[in-house]
Amino acid sequence: MSSKDKGNHPVPITFGFSNIGPVKSAELKLGDLTIIGGQNNTGKSYLVYTLYGFLKIWDRLPSIIHTKLRKNISKDLNFDFTNISASLLSGGKASIKITSELLNRQRNKLLNQICKDFSRRGIHQVFSTKPDDFEKSSISVRCLDEVSETKDFTHHANSITLNEIDGKSGSLRIELKENLINFTLKTNNRAELEDDLENTISYSYLQLMLGNILPTPFILSAERFGISLFYRELDFTKNQLVDLLQKIGDQKNNENYSPFLFIDRTTSRYALPIKDNIDYTRNIADHKKDKSDLYSSKVFGDIEAMMAGNYKIVDDEIRFMSKPRDGEKRFNIPLHLASSSVRGLSDLYFYLRHIANNNQLLIIDEPESHLDTNNQVQLARLLARLVNSGVKVLITTHSDYLIKEINNLIMLDHDFEGKDKVRRKLKYKKEDSLNKNCVSAYIATTKGLTSCAVDKYGIEMPVFDETIDRINTVSNELASRI
Repeated sequence: MSSKDKGNHPVPITFGFSNIGPVKSAELKLGDLTIIGGQNNTGKSYLVYTLYGFLKIWDRLPSIIHTKLRKNISKDLNFDFTNISASLLSGGKASIKITSELLNRQRNKLLNQICKDFSRRGIHQVFSTKPDDFEKSSISVRCLDEVSETKDFTHHANSITLNEIDGKSGSLRIELKENLINFTLKTNNRAELEDDLENTISYSYLQLMLGNILPTPFILSAERFGISLFYRELDFTKNQLVDLLQKIGDQKNNENYSPFLFIDRTTSRYALPIKDNIDYTRNIADHKKDKSDLYSSKVFGDIEAMMAGNYKIVDDEIRFMSKPRDGEKRFNIPLHLASSSVRGLSDLYFYLRHIANNNQLLIIDEPESHLDTNNQVQLARLLARLVNSGVKVLITTHSDYLIKEINNLIMLDHDFEGKDKVRRKLKYKKEDSLNKNCVSAYIATTKGLTSCAVDKYGIEMPVFDETIDRINTVSNELASRI
């Protein structure tokens, strides 16, 4: 299938989590910039990994793609996929009527079913552990805005290869236009597609209903520092595939090996976010000619400025080249010999340069790790620029500097007398601002997530202020006695 078309009408959503690691119950509303702060071991990574896993595999759950989805849709809309398939095969076009009430009902039913399936069979696979470890865990999704009228949007499943082995291919277009859902099939030989077309229709319908609600995630995990050191030694996936294929070939009865089980068996060494991060780092060289949606804005240049150098891919090897400083010569070294800060930002650099898509959800676990205080401030500005460019960002953080600079950027978004002069004096650019309505912030505890107020002065996140106040009190007490 092609990548998902997210449409132009994002719907605000809230995710609910229950019994995920140390977290008993939590709700998370995704903003354009979502921040989760808090102490260690409060479940931040558990929540982020669960969210990532859900967004990554929600449309691959077998029961959703097949019978349950068709049954639920057919009941509501009084049509079945067999009739739609027949119409497409005979004439290349088909249509069904839908109202805003039916659209809302369809979305809610689909979301509920997906959450049930993911909670039952997906969460433990995301963490690569036994089902018993997450037996009582669950996730839920709630749309915050009901659709009051049907809106126009389209999902393209371009050049769908329905059966790659036999070379059967076609193009399916599905769009919502006022109160009609229109299907269009283009292919040179419709008869060859008959066996797989119903699956393709159900998948495309699912994307039409939910693809503009659930963003495509991209994660930079906390393990990225180690990955950048050892990515050449982590070529385990290919070997696992070879071993598993051999075992399957040796079995007399292969019917137990479903695609979902196959995926699980070949990715079970690490949690899914870490495994995906490994695969991304290992394959960065494959994207060196690609340009991201943000390429023209050159936001990756902010990282070059922070690290006083730039990254290059030379003969499939990532290298870092410093800028000349203090009369010293430039150095050109492999990534694994660079500093931890250089390694930690390398994945983000290549993501911004080659991968990033508008309306994507970029998840970064502790983006401030290994950065000095000045670069933490610069990173906050970079995150704001990403949000203003259309990329949704979710971070976990322990950085008071990061939060305080985000607060400065929120204040810069407001008008006040002499603003241009003040901005130049404080060395901010025009694009260095952040709308307070774009920000959702939380403090994590083992009991859940506590929402932080966000006003024109920024985010109220007392977990950092309390620590700073406490250490200042101790310092003042000791200084007064010396």
